[in-house]
Amino acid sequence: MNRIVNYTVPFHPHSLTEFLRFGSGMERFYFESNQSPLAIAGLGIAAQISHNGANRFANLGQSLDDFFQHIICVNESDALPRPVLLGGGSFFDQTEHGNWASFPQAALTLPHYALIRVNGEFFFSVNQLSAENESLADASRRAQREAESLLARLASAILPTPSIPDEITSSETSRRTWEEIFQQSIALIRDHKLKKVVMARPLQAHGNRPMDIPALLVRLGESCPSCFRFLFEFRPGVTFAGSTPERLVAVSGAKFTTTAIAGSIRRGDHPAEDEALGQQLLDSAKDQSEHTFVLDQIREKMLPLTESLSIDSVPKLLRLPNIQHLRTDITGTLHPDRNILNIVAALHPTPAVGGVPVEAALRVIRELEGFERGWYAAPVGWVDANGDGDFVVAIRSGLFQGNTATLFGGAGIVADSDPQKEWDETGLKIHFLLNALQGELA
Repeated sequence: MNRIVNYTVPFHPHSLTEFLRFGSGMERFYFESNQSPLAIAGLGIAAQISHNGANRFANLGQSLDDFFQHIICVNESDALPRPVLLGGGSFFDQTEHGNWASFPQAALTLPHYALIRVNGEFFFSVNQLSAENESLADASRRAQREAESLLARLASAILPTPSIPDEITSSETSRRTWEEIFQQSIALIRDHKLKKVVMARPLQAHGNRPMDIPALLVRLGESCPSCFRFLFEFRPGVTFAGSTPERLVAVSGAKFTTTAIAGSIRRGDHPAEDEALGQQLLDSAKDQSEHTFVLDQIREKMLPLTESLSIDSVPKLLRLPNIQHLRTDITGTLHPDRNILNIVAALHPTPAVGGVPVEAALRVIRELEGFERGWYAAPVGWVDANGDGDFVVAIRSGLFQGNTATLFGGAGIVADSDPQKEWDETGLKIHFLLNALQGELA
């Protein structure tokens, strides 16, 4: 692999979603949340690591050090951010088809151009492969000229006005089909083949004009600023995007944070009802059991990777615009020879998106669910050359192409689940995105 030249300069405050709009027609990548110290929008692909198979995320982690050693920061400074990779992978270790065909099983991408915000400060980066026999000085000058050229184009660009489809029609899995999947899942649980399985369903949405994904991300950020917004577009025009409340793991130095989220109920129409529903969730044996499945697996998977582990003693409420969940935070210190991708590999898929036991639940999902998950409910995020990073679970998400969108919502099924409540829960999650597509705030 040729060396990669990174040229980074401070930049004035600029909308990351407008930078995505500017890059229409290129590969695009994005991650942003007020919970994460770093936000990034990337255009084009300078270089990429990819792996397939059951160990794809662990293999990404093993490739990190070697990859970053090929990057030369020509104007390196403590005041500038280190190079950042964005990536993720598929829920299952298989190659998907149809609109998912352009999505790798697992990949980390170094964008050609990147707009980065770190603790409120903005930076612009160019990453490019150096030419054969090109001197470092020549490569540096070429990167600087390219940065100046793109920033001049950005300054003079007249971008399209954000748009909302005038009309969106939708079709979804029939209630009868969902009931059949639910009853088959419950039968397996009662036969002690499973303790829990998470079943999702898709909704197809069709607009009278192309879906404006940067505008969608803005509305999702306004609806839920604490959620993690993301976008991955490996082939221009085929976009996976969403806004998830669920952090898989964040790493800063040797410290990590992860979160168990499971158990759900709707928000109330007024404060008193909202409080009553929240208390009902806290008191629910079914939801507490579902939450414990997730928490126990995270504890089991994290112990071999950590020097210390601290878990909140009781769950608390995570209140989102149209739904509330049980949440438990887990923090600690990593072993020195571990990195964020080791944790991603260990935790995916959590019982919050797969089930218990994991392998049995995955077999049932493949058999019964009836659609390709692709990157839905899989890990997505970023990692930098320091080893810091943030990965989330890509739920509350959709796959977009032209005028069409496939939106996904799932619910955990346990022994005492009710089909009506689980149908309603998937509907709440899907309509969070559908409402934003239609220009409505939750």
